[in-house]
Amino acid sequence: MKAFPYYAEHENFIDAVTKLVQQELVPHVSAWEKAEHFPNEVFKTLGAQGYLGLLISEEYGGSGGDYKLAGAWCEAFGEVPSVGLTVAVNMHSLVISHALERFGTAEAKAKWLPKAVLGEAIGAYAFTEPGAGSDLARIRTVATRRGSNWVINGSKTFITNGARADFILVLTKTDPAAGYGGFTTFVVDTKSKGFKVSKKLHKLGWHASDTAELTFEDVEVGESCVLGKIGEGWGQAASNLNWERLMLTLTSLAGARMCLDSSLLYASQREAFGKKIEAFPTLARYLSEMRRKILLGESLAHHALDVLCAGGDCRVLVAMAKRMMCDDAVWIADKAIQIHGGYGYTTEFLPERWWRDLRLMPIGGGTSEIMSNIVMKELSR
Repeated sequence: MKAFPYYAEHENFIDAVTKLVQQELVPHVSAWEKAEHFPNEVFKTLGAQGYLGLLISEEYGGSGGDYKLAGAWCEAFGEVPSVGLTVAVNMHSLVISHALERFGTAEAKAKWLPKAVLGEAIGAYAFTEPGAGSDLARIRTVATRRGSNWVINGSKTFITNGARADFILVLTKTDPAAGYGGFTTFVVDTKSKGFKVSKKLHKLGWHASDTAELTFEDVEVGESCVLGKIGEGWGQAASNLNWERLMLTLTSLAGARMCLDSSLLYASQREAFGKKIEAFPTLARYLSEMRRKILLGESLAHHALDVLCAGGDCRVLVAMAKRMMCDDAVWIADKAIQIHGGYGYTTEFLPERWWRDLRLMPIGGGTSEIMSNIVMKELSR
């Protein structure tokens, strides 16, 4: 049930990723889920094999790939039955490091990117705040001038990799009166005085990854830590979100396929009332509808990816794809539990974990409701 023919030019790459997932990660995932932590060695293992620098130029140790190569990675690596681990890795390698190379100063890139590509330094992105949620315009973290430096004060929440990060991209307000031109992003070393992980959050799913609340109390950073220019933070955030949302969509697509695959296998083996349960019309309709939703999700997500790769305006397409596929992935995981019956509700089988993990996808990176608003604004024009 793969859609990998779309990535025909990356067939060998996908085979290698699939082999790595099955041999080096899947055997340990259940233990990491139970411990609510996966070791940083995972980053180093992936870094040593070149998988953390797919979108990073060779100058900093990456492979200089494009978004389609990154998309192939998302769909192959997304088969790891631990979405928290998957997104933690992808946020670091495909979103944060990528943003740092696009907008960072030469000094910041030289300091962090070579280590990030090797998995020796882990990154996080700090947008969301208590009380603001997806409404980035309401953030209250501020950065003020102090001589030639900047001083950051505020708090962030729901930060993936927040408890383990070595560097964090922090969105702040530098000029509250300037509207969208008053936001600036800084690269913050987590060893900086005044930075603190205030709380590690416990979640319904994503158990293996850390999600944290962070505080910044008079954290001082230099000009080399400015991402781009002062006042460009909002535009950078919008640009980064297109790819982040598509990354989450492709990851949801991979998880939905895994739910369908396990459901097909179970339905072909489980017997009830003297016949395989796949023969029952209701279950057959579930399986058919799961496949239909996956095919539609593939079509829209891959179309959005094509537009992104071509440098086109993909904001509305990405919003449509994320809204549809992330919502449908949860529905598919729910039906996988139903097909598995009582076993689907146990931790012995994977559908319950896929459901818990995929349930965050219609929330993270912008809620489904916000995705709908983006589409409606475009339609109203």
